[in-house]
Amino acid sequence: MLTHVSLTFQLDWALSILYAIHMTVDEQITELTRTGSGKIIDVARLGTALLTAVLLMAGAFTGNPVFYGIAVFAALITFAIWQTTPHMRNAAKGLKEGFRQNGTVDISIKQWTDPDSHRHESFQGLIAMDNQPLWQMEFVTSQHWQPVEGKVSAQLVFITGVEWPVVILTDDGLLYPRLKPTRVDGFQR
Repeated sequence: MLTHVSLTFQLDWALSILYAIHMTVDEQITELTRTGSGKIIDVARLGTALLTAVLLMAGAFTGNPVFYGIAVFAALITFAIWQTTPHMRNAAKGLKEGFRQNGTVDISIKQWTDPDSHRHESFQGLIAMDNQPLWQMEFVTSQHWQPVEGKVSAQLVFITGVEWPVVILTDDGLLYPRLKPTRVDGFQR
């Protein structure tokens, strides 16, 4: 039990260091533009899919169920990457060539504990322009700043062909969707 508590404390401390490495908004923009525009995304998407396929074949050839277990884990990572990368690519494109409008984002933080007692957070936001709520989004969890709950002014970045803002720029950091945003009930375009 003491080892589990010690490990949990060390992990929490290590993760808190990630949030202590605060980047300015300009540094976050530079990093997202570099990461979201490069071939890294394509390599990650293809690499995780190939890894999953290789693990499934290894399981089939060897009959060892461990390969299937690892393949399931790799498939979950692949699924997450395939869902998020289009939004990351749109965000990078928006930061380079998008148009900006003033708006607000009302950030909420959902915390939960899984069956193994690990704490998790997700960041969601209600995006509004002219005090008219437009979109509900779940954001990719930032590694370089910790959003706080509440309503803040923001610049909403749009690109042609995408209805929702691809990036939300606040004074402290940037946010972009993890999944396809949903329209707020009652909003008519």
